[in-house]
Order: sequence, then structure tokens, then C-alpha cells
Amino acid sequence: MKVARKSRLYGSIMLFILLAKVTIVSRPLTLYVPDSLHEVGKAVARQNGLVLTSVSAAADFYLTLEDGIKIGEEPLVLYANDKNESMIVPYLEKSPLYRSIPVNGCLPHESEYPNKRDINLAKREVSLFEKIWQGSRTLQVDKAYRHISFELKPTVVALTGDIMLGRRVGEKILDKGPEYPFTKVYQNLQKADISFANLEAPTCVTGEFINLFRAHPSVIDGLKISGIDVVSLANNHILDYHQEGMFETWEHLNKAGILQIGTGMNLTEATKGVVFDVNGIRIGFLAYTETWFLYSRKGIKWVADEYPGVAPINKDLIISDVKRLKKDDVDIVIVSLHWGIEYSQTTTKEEEGLAKAIINAGGDVVFGHHPHVIKPWGFYKEKPVFYSVGNFIFDTLKPPLTEKGLLVELVYLDGLRDVYVTITRLEDCQVQLTKLPPPKPNAIIN
Repeated sequence: MKVARKSRLYGSIMLFILLAKVTIVSRPLTLYVPDSLHEVGKAVARQNGLVLTSVSAAADFYLTLEDGIKIGEEPLVLYANDKNESMIVPYLEKSPLYRSIPVNGCLPHESEYPNKRDINLAKREVSLFEKIWQGSRTLQVDKAYRHISFELKPTVVALTGDIMLGRRVGEKILDKGPEYPFTKVYQNLQKADISFANLEAPTCVTGEFINLFRAHPSVIDGLKISGIDVVSLANNHILDYHQEGMFETWEHLNKAGILQIGTGMNLTEATKGVVFDVNGIRIGFLAYTETWFLYSRKGIKWVADEYPGVAPINKDLIISDVKRLKKDDVDIVIVSLHWGIEYSQTTTKEEEGLAKAIINAGGDVVFGHHPHVIKPWGFYKEKPVFYSVGNFIFDTLKPPLTEKGLLVELVYLDGLRDVYVTITRLEDCQVQLTKLPPPKPNAIIN
């Protein structure tokens, strides 16, 4: 009996030891990160499948600026704070409220940027007994140590306002080619990972004249050459040549590989939006238009329902769509709104309220157009809100205010890092970048 009991005891001990060793071997590799490298540490852990631990004595690896081996670099960013004092911080710790300053003509998200710090990885030293106890886990740690890396992959999103390629702009295109309106800005749009615009006229030769604008289908080549990836058609002119004109516009955009949002065969299609997968993040776009200014010389139904049309601005509808995209693991949701009073540079309480509601629902950017002039912009919960960015490409309306617009470039890198806003100017139906001081957010929306 005693022999049997001893055998069972020894068996239980051996089983416990075996299970403990299996647990050690199967446990995820861990990384300890000091407070000074917290943001970098989260990125390193995510990129390499490591688990962060707050206990340095139990970690397999730790990040450092001195010891170990170099696994990557992080830009050190120069910016001016609210007191106009120059500050330098690691890029992943910078708030998007402050705009990075170029160094030697390069911005921190560009590969040529000179100011960077090395990020190093070290293994925790373990005793001979611990190596024996860990068994094959020691080999796992050694193998991982040789392959762990850290790479920053910024994603740039370029946003532009109203593009109308008919009337006098169309005449210039006919004379000088489809790329003419974009010649002096296309490089900015091309180098962005995603470029967006509001296309303010149908591109068609068919359809019944209803209102005002129409552009020849050949102008789509200019959009493609300039690098536009997605356009909103949720505006007050897409049905200027009835549904046939809208259908033909869809066809030409599709052939050019340019996605459209904000219109559809029914409300579900019009509000579906699009999602891009870029550099490991998912960026979604939604588009809507106010309906009070929709006009035609013939009574037609503009708003999509069980029939083709545009997606209307409706608070509950937009919030539902934003939450739907977030539920589908979309990281960044950009909401385009065609709204406001033409030529007015002031915002309304209703607009501010809707912008806040969109951000509160999970939206990341509110991007407005239609008034043909620049309105104030700002941040709400560190998310940018643009009430109106003015005209990007248009013929002459009411100069000089209607000749200026904003090109917005958003840099995402483990969240929003920078918001670059450049004032553009229209000259002879061609958009140009100015050297005017970039407009700062003149109102922080609280």
C-alpha cells in the first residue's frame, strides 16, 4: 500500500512538473517597456505578436535606447506649442493638435526625415537553472530575438473639396488636356495613400437637362491621373442630368477604378460607404448631403429610398452608419458632408452639434464642403472637423473668397499624428498650392 501511495505521489509530482513546463513553453513571449518608450512598445508588441508585461523580472525582452540590438527608428518631432515654444518629442507621443515642423525640407512621416532615435531590444538575462527549466522556450526566445523588428508605416489621406469639371473648366480641359486643372497639385494627391474629393457634376453625354452642371466623360482621366481614389457624389448637382446622367457617371468612374460614395440604387447602397485596407489599418468613407437646397427644373426625387438617389444628411442615419463601420473593425471613419449656406463663412449650432454627434458615435473626421468658401476648422476630442474647405477646382464664382480652398493631408501612425492644411488658389481654372501660412484651427470645439 505504501509503495502504491508513493508511486501515485511521484506520478502526481511528475505530471505537475510536465504541465508546468508545457505551460511555460506555450506561454506567449513577453515584452517589458519603460514609461519613456510606452507608445513605441505598444507598436513593437503589436507588430511582433508579443504580450506587454509590467513585471520586468518576468519579461522575455525589454526595450531600451542603449543596450541590445537595434530593431528600428522613431522620428523625433519638432513642433511649436500654444505658447509658440519649440518642443521636441518622439513622434508616437505627439498630439495631432500640434503640427510637425519640417526639418531639412522633410516631414517626420517621410523616410528621408533626419531626426530619429534608435529603438533597441534586449533579452532578459536568465540563470542556467532557468534555462534548463524553460527547456525549448529558451530556443523560442533566441529565435524571436533575431527576428523582432520595428517599422513605422505612416498612412497619408488627402482630402479636397468641390471639384467641378464642366462649364469653363471643361473648355480648358478640352483645350489643354484632362490633367490641366490638377497639373500643379497632382504630386501631392498621388503620393497620398488615399485621395478623396467631392465631384460636383455628373460626367455624362446622356440624360435629360434638369438643372445646371455637366462634364464630358473624358474629364475622368484627369481624376485618375491626379491619383483620386474615391469621390463623393452626395451633392446637389449629381442629378442635374437626371438619373441617366448619374448612372453614366457611375460607369465612367468604375472603368477608371475610382470608387464613389453617397449615391446608390437605393438608400442602403447610397449609405454603404467604402473601406480601404492600407498599411494594416482600415479606413472607411461615408458621404451625405443636405436636402433643403436640392433643386431641379422638374420635380424629381433626389433622396435615395427604394429608388436611385443621394444619401441625405440625417443625424440618426449617419450615427447608425458610423457605428456599423466601427463594428466591422474599421479603424478610421471619415464622414463627408455637403452642407451649409453658399458663400457663408460662419458655422451654425446645428452644424457643430452634428459634428460632435458624429465624433461621439465613433467618427474620426468630419469633412464639409458646398459653401464654396473656407470656414473655420478645429478639433473635437482630438478629431479634426472641417466645416467647409472651399473650392478645389471650379470656374469663377464670387472672387476672391471662392478662389481659395484647403488641401487637407492627414497622417495616421498608430492614430492621428499630423493634420497638414495647405491653402490652395484657383487661377484660370487650375488649382495651385500657395505659400500662405497654413491656417491654424481658430476654434477648439469643446
